[in-house]
This record gives sequence, structure tokens and C-alpha cells, in this order.
Amino acid sequence: MNELLLALTWSLPLLMLAFARSRFVVALMPLAVLPALLAAMLVPVGTTVEIPWLLLGLTLQLDELGETFLMFSAVMWLFAGLYASLTMAEDRRLGRFGMFFLLACAGNLLLIVAADIIAFYLGFALMGLAATGLIAHRRSQHVRRAARIYLAWTLVGEMALFSAVVLLAQGADSLRFSDLAAATIPDTAVALLLFGFGIKLALPGLHVWLPLAYPAAPAAAAAVLSGPMISAGVLGWIRFLPPGNPTLEAWADGLIAIGVVGIALGVLAGLAQRDPRAVLGYSSIAKMGLVTAAFGAAMARPDAAPGILAALVAFTMHHLIVKGSLFLGLGEWQRNGARPWLIAVLGILCLAMIGMPFSSGAGAKLVLGESIAVSGRDFTLLLGFSAIGTVLLMTRFIWLTLQQEGTVPTAFDRASLVWVALAALATLLPFTQPLPFTTSGLGAIAAGFAIVAAYTGS
Repeated sequence: MNELLLALTWSLPLLMLAFARSRFVVALMPLAVLPALLAAMLVPVGTTVEIPWLLLGLTLQLDELGETFLMFSAVMWLFAGLYASLTMAEDRRLGRFGMFFLLACAGNLLLIVAADIIAFYLGFALMGLAATGLIAHRRSQHVRRAARIYLAWTLVGEMALFSAVVLLAQGADSLRFSDLAAATIPDTAVALLLFGFGIKLALPGLHVWLPLAYPAAPAAAAAVLSGPMISAGVLGWIRFLPPGNPTLEAWADGLIAIGVVGIALGVLAGLAQRDPRAVLGYSSIAKMGLVTAAFGAAMARPDAAPGILAALVAFTMHHLIVKGSLFLGLGEWQRNGARPWLIAVLGILCLAMIGMPFSSGAGAKLVLGESIAVSGRDFTLLLGFSAIGTVLLMTRFIWLTLQQEGTVPTAFDRASLVWVALAALATLLPFTQPLPFTTSGLGAIAAGFAIVAAYTGS
């Protein structure tokens, strides 16, 4: 039973494609994710499924890392599917949207439970290519341009990853991720992996597609693009480039430097945007810059890597669910306009992203800072700048959102309830236990608000 449930995590969305063009598509998008959610909750860690007849033979496995990614990704796909089914029911192109939604969902869930490099690559490629259809759902010149640019960058990334997979397969006795930790990874393969997954993480210079794609996509599509899909790049780095491997230490300083540039780019460019969705996009670039720097710190100290990676995963999961919630919130804003309850929920999500005490963001940033400190790297200034930048970006986001009017005013309905429920989860997860009050980071947050106050008062 456990093996069947694990296999259905990604195969059920593919099986449901047969009905994507039917009137049942409204129910298919959320239902397709249920096996993944159940697998994350019920399937024991270590469960393995062999599929020898598919390609070169695929292996699926649920380990602790995959369990965490599967839980949060499945939650985001579930709520995005529910929201899309409730808000796009009258859309004549819903069947087309549902088809690409199911394809992208299947690919994302497959790469999470993949135990070998072939299965991961197959899922990653399926997810990336199918997302083009989600971005191109609306018909306009701007949307078509955004989709073309996204597709071009995705194809470049897929070619880099395919080349890296070939290099790894040539020099390895096994294609399982469990054997990569002790293997010698060629420098060319490392560079290709950093580049290929770096496109998905929107690293500086590889980020061009992101500020165009997020605003172009419908709210439900933007939620999964900014959540499970961008997080897949982090999982790819961890799987293919395990920081405990001593041959990777030479790449650490370069990654840290790229991460610093990413934070600066995300903050400075984000503040110049006039579309709140673009501000959220550049916020993701800044957050992934911090993730990149932390990953570099893990590479620099293989002995401290497990603790840093655990904190890094928690931080990534926090970003996944909060950023997805913010994009669905923009969809609600378009439907409802400046309702007091809507402004309040958006504000709470922004405070969670900033890292205010007792929020999920506070816990995520606390454990990340503590784990990096153990590695011997001093990230105090970097974390402080990131916190100030987040305050500025979230303030800019709220201000720009308040300038927009809802186009189709509606009452609080089932779609609104879905979003509020997701927002409640986002402010609590990944830390479900009460957090002790800490002043860590409050100075940087206060400095950010002081800058906002000084600017608005001038």
C-alpha cells in the first residue's frame, strides 16, 4: 500500500490528463494532489519503489528531505488547485490551464520523490516545460513575450542539466543520489548543475525570466511558480551537489558572493517596480540569494553542512508557502478590492515574510542564522541587510497593492476561504510549536521600518 501511494504521488496527475478537457477538470486539479499529501503524512521514511521498465529504470524513495518538500509542495499545489477551480470555473480555457497544471504538478512531485538522477531530471524537465502553458494562459502580447522568454531560459537550463546528468552517469557506478555524497563530481558537471538550477533559482544574470513570468501568470499559476517550482532548484542543488562532499569546497566562496549579489539585486530592483507582482518576483530573487549564500556556507564546512541544510530547508519551505499565499492574495485583491479583512491578511503575511516575532518567518530566520554561525561564517551583516531589504520590499508591495482597484467586486466566498486558510497555515508553518520571543533580527527590522518612516515623512 505504501509503495502504491508513493507511485501515485506523481502518476495520478498524469492519469487525470485524460479528463483535463472535460467538465470534471474543476475537481481534478485539487484531487490530483491528494496521494502526495497522504504519502507525506502516512508513508514511512525509507519506502522505495523500483520501476525497471521506465526509461533506464527509475527509483522512487521517500527520505526525510523528500518528506518535507513533499508535504509543503503538496499543500501549495492543493490550495492553488482549489483556488483555480473556484475562480476560473467560467474561463473557457480552463481545460487547457488544467492540463498544464496537472503536467507541472506531476513533474514537481516526481522530482521530489526521485531517488536517482534520471527520475529527477525527468520530473524537473516536465515541470519546467509545462509551466510555459501556465504562464501563457492569458492572451496578450505581454503574456506571450513573457512565456517565450521563460521557455528560452528553461530550455537553456534543461540542456545544461542534461549535459551534467550525462557526465555524472559516465563517471559513476550508480545513478542513485545516496552514492553521490562520496563520489568525485567533475568540475564541469558542478558548473553545469549550478548554472542549470541557478536559472530556476533566478540567480543574478539568470533571473531575466522571473520578473516577466510572475506578473503574466494567473494567480494560481504564480503561486506554484514562486513556491514549489522555485524550491525545486534548491532541492536539485542538495541532491546533486551534497555539501558534505569535500570535493565541492572550492566552489563555496563563489556561491556566497553570488548570493550577496542576488540579495542586493532583488532589493534594489524590486524597489523600482510599479507592479506589486513584480515586487514579489524580485523579493524571491533576494530570498534565493540568501539561500545561495547559505548553501555556499554549507559547502565551505562539510562538517557543519547537515545543520545548515536543515535550517536552509526550513527557510525555503517558509518562503514557498508564504510567497505562494501572497500571490493568491493578489488574486483575491483583484476580485474584492480594498476590503479590511483582505488588507489585514495580506499585512500578516508580509509580517511573516519580514520575520516578526512569533511568526514562521522569525523561526526560519533564527535557525538559519544560528546554523550558519556554527559553520564559522559571519553572516550578521548579510542577514541584517536581507531583513532591512525585506521590510522595504514588503512595504513597497503593500503600498502598490493599495493603489490598485478590484476589477470584479465579490463577496467573501469559498475562494476567499481557501486563501485565508492557506494564509493561516503560512503564518504557522514550518514551526507548529510556540516559539520563544527573541530579539534576534529586531534591530534590522526596526531599521527597515525607520527607513520607510523617514522616506514617507520627507
